[in-house]
Amino acid sequence: HPLAARFAEEVLRIHRRYAAEVVAQNRLCPHLKDVETGFGRFVVVLDTVPEVDVAVEAVLAAETTVIHVVYPCARPSASDFEKFSGKLREGLKKAIPDPPVMATFHPELTGDPSGAYRVIGLLRRAPDPFVQMIPEGLHQGGTVIASGGLNHNFGEPRSPEVDNALSIFSRLQGAPLQQIFAAMAEIHRDRAESYAPFLKELGVPPIGLPSHLA
Repeated sequence: HPLAARFAEEVLRIHRRYAAEVVAQNRLCPHLKDVETGFGRFVVVLDTVPEVDVAVEAVLAAETTVIHVVYPCARPSASDFEKFSGKLREGLKKAIPDPPVMATFHPELTGDPSGAYRVIGLLRRAPDPFVQMIPEGLHQGGTVIASGGLNHNFGEPRSPEVDNALSIFSRLQGAPLQQIFAAMAEIHRDRAESYAPFLKELGVPPIGLPSHLA
């Protein structure tokens, strides 16, 4: 589509806001040093339904170790997108000798601010559904955002990831967490307004605010 490149630039602008104003500003990911380059290859897929084969092809074509595959036109539920992410993980295991570590983001991920692990879902309520892929080992050292998962079993020795999650949760309690949620809400509103003309031209019905902001 003749507007695809311009739309992709707008999607990147919105996600740079999320990376800068939410992730970097609040030190949610210690590996994000430079917002301009931190996305690695930023892949915008305009399909309305995420397809595993398409995503695997995009990852293989990216030829880089840090990849974000973003779906600004898709409307899967959070649980359906998490299932898609799981299938993509299996597809990459078959296609790549050393598959990347993956994390799933979605505007309506489940979470609540009552605990270090429960709040992760809230912090991953990105402007669009996307899958983040980073090399195995890069996520070590503790991060809430760039991680395929956290060790929730307190009967086992705590890993650096767990320690970092607890540290972040302690640091963000109260006003800082509310400020993050306010910033995310403003970014979601910017997204809805700026995407609208592109979605109209692409023949995709407008996508409103997430249910918790509507």
